[in-house]
Amino acid sequence: MKIQFILLLLAVCFVNTSCVTRLSTPTGIPDVSVSEYESMVLQKTKKIQVYDGLYNQLTVQATWIDSALTEAALSNNARLYQWTEQKYKEEKSKAISKHAEKTEFFMSFYTPERKHNDLSKISTVWKIFLDVNGQRYEGKATKVRSLFSEIQVMYPYHNRWSTPYMVTFPVATGLVENKPAVVTLTGAISTTQLQF
Repeated sequence: MKIQFILLLLAVCFVNTSCVTRLSTPTGIPDVSVSEYESMVLQKTKKIQVYDGLYNQLTVQATWIDSALTEAALSNNARLYQWTEQKYKEEKSKAISKHAEKTEFFMSFYTPERKHNDLSKISTVWKIFLDVNGQRYEGKATKVRSLFSEIQVMYPYHNRWSTPYMVTFPVATGLVENKPAVVTLTGAISTTQLQF
């Protein structure tokens, strides 16, 4: 009986020490849980796959990074990296000034042909457009050079087979957010549209 009690006590101690707790959000910073953040990302994400018969020509997932998602991402990063309130305010100020000039989309891009995966090159085979409010804006893609784990924390749907890009359009976020929009990705290989 005494041995069983000791084994039970050891098991309880092991379970208690192996539990992982969620880091608390520093004071003065809005608290957004991981599930709330991931849910918001999925709400602002569209996906399309283009096939030629059984052959996958293209898979694109794009997330519209509007003001609400930016705020949630900042809160998420503040919790993950334990930012001070001052650091949070600095990052928020940078984000506000960036969104005053442009609109951003995160794009997870897959094509089986490596030579066609060149959205960020000057001589790319692709053009990217944002159509909103009767206006068309041409986008510029930049390859995201962060660690895979860092990208996946921000955009959980991104996988190892896709290439991460940040696509920017020369229009202020405030002018186009919360309005119907279409992102068009077109080139010699394929043409597709993501309806937001």
